[in-house]
Order: sequence, then C-alpha cells, then structure tokens
Amino acid sequence: MSDNNNRYAAVRRAWMARISALLSVGVLAALSPTALAAADPGPSPSPKVTADSAETLLSAAQGGQLLGVPPLRDLVAGAGAKFASPEYWNNWVYEALQHNKYLLPDSVDPVKPDVFLPHAQIDAGPTASPLLSAFVDLRDVTYQYDGRTKKLADFLNDDETDSITFVHNGKLVGQYFANGWRQSEQHQAWSVTKSFVSAAVGIALDQGRIASLDDPINTYVPELAGTAWQGTTIRNILEMRSGIKWDEEAQQLQDNSQFMEWIDMSLYQYSNGRLGKTRNQYLRSLPRVEPQGAHFSYDSANPQVLAWMLEKLYHQSFAQILSDQLWKPLGMEAPAFIMTDSTGAAVASEELFARPNDMARFGEMMRNDGVNSQGRRILSAAYIREATTDMKQGAKDTGDAPSGGYGYQWWQGPTPDSFQANGFQGNYITVQPSQCLTGVRLGHTIAFDSTGTFADQANPEWSAVFRAVAARLGGCPH
Repeated sequence: MSDNNNRYAAVRRAWMARISALLSVGVLAALSPTALAAADPGPSPSPKVTADSAETLLSAAQGGQLLGVPPLRDLVAGAGAKFASPEYWNNWVYEALQHNKYLLPDSVDPVKPDVFLPHAQIDAGPTASPLLSAFVDLRDVTYQYDGRTKKLADFLNDDETDSITFVHNGKLVGQYFANGWRQSEQHQAWSVTKSFVSAAVGIALDQGRIASLDDPINTYVPELAGTAWQGTTIRNILEMRSGIKWDEEAQQLQDNSQFMEWIDMSLYQYSNGRLGKTRNQYLRSLPRVEPQGAHFSYDSANPQVLAWMLEKLYHQSFAQILSDQLWKPLGMEAPAFIMTDSTGAAVASEELFARPNDMARFGEMMRNDGVNSQGRRILSAAYIREATTDMKQGAKDTGDAPSGGYGYQWWQGPTPDSFQANGFQGNYITVQPSQCLTGVRLGHTIAFDSTGTFADQANPEWSAVFRAVAARLGGCPH
C-alpha cells in the first residue's frame, strides 16, 4: 500500500470508531473538535484532516440546539416524566422477558449523522394553508396488540413515541407529545423522506420535465452513463427494483452501505475533498448485483439518484425544489431541513426534518388526490393512484417497514385501502382515504434482541393504533 492509502485507511477507521460510538450510545463528545483532530494518524505527506467546517459541532459545543432535538429544558422534563413512570418500566420488562426485545431507554434519537454534515433549509411561503382543529380526546382509544389490551396513551408513554397527530375529515382531531417535543420543533423523518422524493418526481412528470417513467435514468443524469445505473428505468428505481447493490441492514458497519456513505461524505468534507466521496461519487461507484426489475430490494441509493435527477432537471438544489414544488404550494407552516454533503447534494433517502403538522399537510394532500386544503392542485391524482395503489409485493422486512406492498416509495398501510410513508425508528405518515384519515407518528424507537440485532421498531403496534383510531372516529361524512 502507498503512504496515502495507508493514511486514508487509518483515517477511515478512526471515523468509523467515532461514528460507531455515536450510533450505539449517542455520545456526541466523540465528535468534538478535539476528537476529530485525533483522527489524524500522524505525520504524513498527505493533507491533514481538519474540522474547520464543523459548524454544527461547534454550535452544539457552545450550547446551540441540535436540529431534531428538543430544547434541553424540555428534553430533561420529558425524560423525567417518562423514567418516573412505572408503566414505562413495566412495558420494558414485559418486552424483554416475553419477546427478547430490549428497548433503548433514551429520550432523543441517538443516531445523528447530521451533527457532522451540513443541512439545507427548505423555505416555506409567507402564509400557511389552514389546518382547522376539532379536537377529540383519543388517549383512551383501546387496541389489541400482542395479546394485550392497550390504550393510545400507553403507546405514547412506553414505546419512545415523540408525537402522534391525527387529521380526520380535514381537521386536526388529536395531537399528543412526549419526551419534551412540541409542535414547533422539526423532527427527523428518516425514510419518510423517500415519499417526498416520490411526490417531487410525480410533479416533474406532471410538468413534462420527465417524458416517461420508463426512460433510463442516464437520459436525465448523463454522469450515470457507463456506470451500473446505465439503462435503469425511473420506474424500477421508484419501485426499489433497480438491481443496484445496497445493504443498510448489515450489522457489521463496514458492510453497511448507509453507514459507509456517511463516512465517505464526512471524510470528503473534513479533508476538503482529498479523501472520501461526495454523494454523487458514492452513487456512481455502486455495482449492479442483478438485472433491473428482477426483485424488490430496499435500496436507499434509489431515492438519492432520483433527487440527483431532479437537481439536473430544475437546475436547483433539492432543498430549493422541495421549497418551490411542495413546501410553498402546499402552504407548509414552517421551514424544514435536509442533510447534504459538502457540495450541497441532498441525502434524499433520509434526514428530512419537518414539523408534525407539515407532515400531516403532506399526507392530507395525498389523501385528497393531490389537492391541498385550499383547493390548490399540487400533484396529479393519476400519479398518486399509480404510486400508492398499484403496489407490488416487497421482498422482506427491512427494518424501515413491514413486508408487504410497495409502490413508488410508498408502502402498503395497515389496511388494504391505505398507504404510508415509513421510516427508521417507527416514523410514519399513514393515509386511509376511505376513512378520511391521516395519521403521523414520530419517534425514536430503537430495540435490540440479546444478540445485539435490531428488533421490531414499533411497526405492528402503530398499525393497531391507527386502525383503532379509525374505528373510533367513524370514517368519512356521508
């Protein structure tokens, strides 16, 4: 190996160790400027890795609030209430003894790649579209789960839920918070982000910027010609049938594609481009493992490639596209944020931070065939039907979502006539048009079994909660 390659490998290992500590225990100190400087393995003719651009880390060190984390006073109060609850610990022990499921008892999402990569702001317009309220107390709604009768209040208390929002017949009927969260905070959406990408692709199709979903992606992103992506259709990418290699379930972090992309983007940023890869470089480097269209395989490279296509079509950043095509037309009430690499390219498979009410507005637009609460058309009804009703069978449980039907970056919902955006740690936007109901669950549910493998992340229980609330509210008006 050359000196440069040895140095690159050493820096990469140092970053892996620090990010692994962050992901497993949420120790932000592992990414302090001092620790980052220690990533330099010693004198070498290669350029030095620095933390000159670690704005988010320095802000946190100086007492600034981290994105996706409630203010410290609220966070402490929320944690105190939860950890003082006998019901919380009763459920914790029950899950451990009955199901070998050990819930990580924390009050904030410990998986924070966004503390060492930049964010782009998604601007909202000057006025928000109405979200009228007609509150009903839903905390005593009961549901059956795992042989037990539980209430919505239990789900809020004992499963690391941060907020639950229900909109019925276009009105906000229930909204509940825990762990210090409030309506004014932007919450991490994780893979719920993918469904926003799908909507943006649909809008570009409606506008004629995309001629056909059966066009190959390299028609719109010429940089993908000569790579494994060449010839892969937009439709197969939307349906997670690209055939491109991606593994974000690997327990060994060096084999986890998502983790290694974070590493490469971080190295690129902190070495001023001398190490690592940008988003686009990483995507171009991925190999093909099977023919496109052959099988469903959950692949977070797919929505990132779609975002790259949109950036080329609009000649804008993905954050600006979301602002112009969704946030402002929908009448979102507040700006959102999305993580990028150091070139400004969005990591559009995840890392969207938005308010619960704005996620509900997005779900309501989908429920209403592409029209917002003021009657403005955002997305065609034809695309929504194609994206959410002609679902093909998913191959397996991904950790992000239960196995089942998958459309254009949307999953089958809790009932045959529903669909949902699903994200890691049990984040959901669930839409059931036949019941005039949209539900948003935001949380940071992380559980392991005794071997250290990820366990169920609140997927089936949210489905039971949603069905019970739908039954209580009684469907659409006649």
